[in-house]
Formats: sequence, C-alpha cells, structure tokens
Amino acid sequence: MSTTGLSESRVRLIRLVFFFFAASSFVLGAWMMADPASAWRVMGVDVGADPFVQALYGGAIMGEGAMFALGAVWPVRYLVFLQYLVIYKTLACIAGIMVLLRMESAPIGGWLVIGGWAFAGLVSAVVFPWGQWRSVESWYGAAE
Repeated sequence: MSTTGLSESRVRLIRLVFFFFAASSFVLGAWMMADPASAWRVMGVDVGADPFVQALYGGAIMGEGAMFALGAVWPVRYLVFLQYLVIYKTLACIAGIMVLLRMESAPIGGWLVIGGWAFAGLVSAVVFPWGQWRSVESWYGAAE
C-alpha cells in the first residue's frame, strides 16, 4: 500500500491512463493546431474556410495533454483532473449530441468525436478512486 492509501497497482493504472491520454492529446492537438481543417475533415466534419475555433480547440487539447503528462508523472497529485474530465466530457457529449440530433444528416465523424469524448469520460470515471474521495481530499489538505 502506498502512503496515499491507493494500491501500487491502482497508481500504475492511473499513471498509464494519464500517459495514454497525454500521448493521444499531443498528437491530435498538434494536428488540429497546425491544420485544423484537415484534422476535422478526416473526421467527416467540414469546418469551412476559417477554422479559427477548431484551431483554438486544438490548443485546448494540447493543454489537456500537458495536464495528462503531469498526471503521468504525479498521478495522485493530478487525480482531480480525472473528475474534471468526467464533468467536461459529459457536458460536451450532451451538447454535441443535441446538435447532431437536430441535423438533417449528421456527419459520422461527429458521432466519432462524441464517442471519443465519451470514452475519455468513462475511462476517467472508472479509474478515479471514488470510494476514497475523503482520503483524496486529505491528501490535498482539503478535508475538514
């Protein structure tokens, strides 16, 4: 048992998830920053002639990648980032699904994006130590 109360195998799993998310975020985010139109076009989404928002989103994905990389190094310190992902990805999926359902012909790539977001949110929910949340708070010095 580690000093945090998490088993070493649980910490390794969390570290592996953070590493996987970091690597995929850096690849996808860099592509979306460098050539956002082609990145989205491969997913079946036409962003038009001015993919400004899509490039910003690429930068946000790179920022997430940096946070994931920090989590790969210090998994317990960055546990709360997994909670962020559960909330963020859930809301993003709801928003995206609402738009796709209103479209006459929703692009398959849009559904693939939703699937990717849902996957990340579900994996984050599974690996976060929900049953030990009070302990997590104390590791941060936030418990009462």
